[in-house]
Amino acid sequence: MGRQFEPVWAHSFKFLPKYAQILDLIHGGDCMKRIFAAVLGLALLTSIVPATAASKAQNEWATTHKIVYVGLTPKDQPNFWTENETDTTTATSDGAMLAFAKETVANTIAFWKQNSRGKMKFATSKFFIGKAGTATERCDSSADVKAAMKIAGLKSVPIGTHIVVVNVYDTCGYAGLGAFGGNSVNLRSFGTTTLIHELGHNFGYYHSSAMYCKNSDFKKFNATNCSVDEYGDFRDLMGNDEWCPDTTLSATQRATIFHTPLAKSVKIGAELTLDVSNMSTDRIIYEFGYKGNWYFFEYYVPSVNRCMSFSSILYAPQIQVRMIGPAWTVAKGNSVGPILIVRSDSDLPTSVVNVDPEMLPRDLTLTGFLEGESFQLPGAPYTLTVKSTGSTSAVFTLAKN
Repeated sequence: MGRQFEPVWAHSFKFLPKYAQILDLIHGGDCMKRIFAAVLGLALLTSIVPATAASKAQNEWATTHKIVYVGLTPKDQPNFWTENETDTTTATSDGAMLAFAKETVANTIAFWKQNSRGKMKFATSKFFIGKAGTATERCDSSADVKAAMKIAGLKSVPIGTHIVVVNVYDTCGYAGLGAFGGNSVNLRSFGTTTLIHELGHNFGYYHSSAMYCKNSDFKKFNATNCSVDEYGDFRDLMGNDEWCPDTTLSATQRATIFHTPLAKSVKIGAELTLDVSNMSTDRIIYEFGYKGNWYFFEYYVPSVNRCMSFSSILYAPQIQVRMIGPAWTVAKGNSVGPILIVRSDSDLPTSVVNVDPEMLPRDLTLTGFLEGESFQLPGAPYTLTVKSTGSTSAVFTLAKN
């Protein structure tokens, strides 16, 4: 994004490659995506391949974004995109797969408009279909993009235009590939959530991650005691590709890129309120910096419509802590973004939740801090204390040890 919008903690990302392509594994997804993946026999592979350079940053507010969608066609399925449905009276001029593709693009644009609080603007999308034989198993994302540009009649890709190329025959093992700050997206698994996620990389987002330290001992904040899950933030489509009413972008992600909401600075020792009753409030997220690490505090009130594939000990409201830095947290990969702090199993705070650890089921996680809890920030001599958690707002303090 433009230099004038860079937050004060932007230097925390200096250890990450500025323009790296980011491969996303095929792992689940929305129902339609799973169905089509099964039909097409896509292999669930897990390779991560380092990337080449991408173009200039795409996320200038003055830019109107446009999606140019190109479907490459398998040689043995010449009507893959264009064949009309014959078993329904609601058939359209588009084939079933092309109609589905257009729906995913419309849903993707709606998502990004909403999560940028209307700041992002999009022009009318364009759709092109390659002739039979353009979808091959060459496993070359650059070649696919070049083929798509030729089909779309583009000699170059202007700033703000995102060329989305779908090759269902590719064999690289990723669901999608987006370039950080780039202008192209490669897809094998072409449901809505995959496209949303990959465009997020183009817009400047890294993966929403999670961190766990042995025995919940975050005072020993190092790569030996702590581990980072690059895809670990269940609330966030930049860390999860499961479509769910609760899954959006965390306030931390939105604050770091769109500045909507604008993160407020923590005043040490003062009682601070996180209010989620009105998502446009300027009290939805607080930030605090210490020696190159940045900490973000946001409120999470679990919904009754939860559908993420994880276990959690409580549906209780909780203050979640995410952080950026230090450099060792990206040792597992090159695309770790804001990191959610999580605790699990026998390390859960039984004094707060009043549960006998022997009675707890296995594989439970707590993704935030409950009313009455205190927690020392990893890598900083400051303690978070959760004063109260209500139906729409929470009060906390941050004090020096």
